[in-house]
Amino acid sequence: MKLQALLFDCDGVLAETERDGHRVAYNLAMKELGVPGEWSEKEYAEMVLVSGGKERLKYYFNKYPSRFPEDKFNADLIQNIYLTKTGIFKSMANNGSLPPRPGIARIFREAHENGLLLFVCSTSHRESVEALLRHNYGEECLPWFKKLYCGDVVAKKKPAPDIYLLAKDEFNLDANRCFVIEDSRNGLLATRGAGMHCLITQSFYTVEEDFSEADITVNCLGDPEGEQARILKSTRPIPERGYITVADLDLFL
Repeated sequence: MKLQALLFDCDGVLAETERDGHRVAYNLAMKELGVPGEWSEKEYAEMVLVSGGKERLKYYFNKYPSRFPEDKFNADLIQNIYLTKTGIFKSMANNGSLPPRPGIARIFREAHENGLLLFVCSTSHRESVEALLRHNYGEECLPWFKKLYCGDVVAKKKPAPDIYLLAKDEFNLDANRCFVIEDSRNGLLATRGAGMHCLITQSFYTVEEDFSEADITVNCLGDPEGEQARILKSTRPIPERGYITVADLDLFL
């Protein structure tokens, strides 16, 4: 197998966390701290275009300066909201409110059994990522990952390629032998900027985005006995069996 590593985004890839997790947790955190803001599903569609939780809050407050004057809704408050929200999100992950997306557990195991390097590269807080992995995929999978790159580990977030370049440099990865699993155009652009291959698994907020540069785009990774993968676009012919395997990804190298 030519494939060397799989690198996973978290939100929208490991679980449908943006609509059902982060949005809900931000709303609860703002309510708890007395911040007069609440994001509907529709409004949050705009928020997810901004990479990073603290950046997302800053964008929202700056958009409505009369409601959120800068002297009060400042970096300290944003950090407080973010940390409160992270605790709420962890609780949601731990109580099973954020079920795994189809095919992810299977791909983790296939990659591990084939000796591939595994990474998570996400703007989410590390504690949130670990909670999601632990509850949805089991404690046994955590050692399979060489490293979890999370939160503010790089200054420039997606669509900048920095988080993937960091993994590449630290582990001497061959970019052309790496596949990134993403769900958004920002993630796709970051992947391409790092010279890596990209599989897009569409999520709730990204079904209308432009994924023309992706190697393969699917509705989900699919499982033999569960939800089936539909191949929406592929630059190489791969078997139409209803689920994507690591052997399929190796065909693109």
